[in-house]
Amino acid sequence: MMIDGEAGPPKTSVAKRVLTYGSTLVVAAVVIYGLTEYLTPIQKPKQGDCAYLTGAADEGRYNAVDCSAPNANYVVAGTVARSAACPNPADADWVPVRAIDPKIRFCLVPIYAEGECYDDSGSGFDITAVDCGSEGSFQVAKVSKGTSAPACPTGAEARAFPEVKLTYCVAPR
Repeated sequence: MMIDGEAGPPKTSVAKRVLTYGSTLVVAAVVIYGLTEYLTPIQKPKQGDCAYLTGAADEGRYNAVDCSAPNANYVVAGTVARSAACPNPADADWVPVRAIDPKIRFCLVPIYAEGECYDDSGSGFDITAVDCGSEGSFQVAKVSKGTSAPACPTGAEARAFPEVKLTYCVAPR
C-alpha cells in the first residue's frame, strides 16, 4: 500500500527494456552457435571432396567447400587412421584436433593453377601464388585432371595423385 507522497518503484523505460532483451538474445545466439560449432564433429570427407584450409600445419582450419569455389585449395585423396600415414608421401595431411572429431587423418592434394608459381617450402596450408623469381619456388607447367599423366616439358617432373586423377608437371624456378 502506498502512502500519499511516497514514490513507487522506479520505472524503466521501454527503450531500456528492449535493449536488455535484445542484448540477452544476441548473447544467447552466440553461445548456442559456439556450442553447436564445438560439439558438432567434422564429417569424414569422401575422396574427391574439396576443402579450403588455412593456417599452420598443426593448427590449420578445415572448411568443406564446393570444388568450383574460388577458395578451394585442396582435394581429398582419402582418409586413414590418425596413427597412420597417408599412402602418397606427396599428400598434405590434416588431423582434426578437437576431442570430439573422428580419429582420422585427411590425405589432401593441393590444387594448383597451370602457369602459376608456388613456394615449395611453405609450412602451412595456405596456397598462394608467388613471383616466379622467388627462391625455392616451382612453376606448374601443366595440369592434367581425369586423364593419363601428361608428357611433361623438359626440366619438369610429374607429381601424380592417382587417387583423385590429378597430375601436375612442375619445374623448379
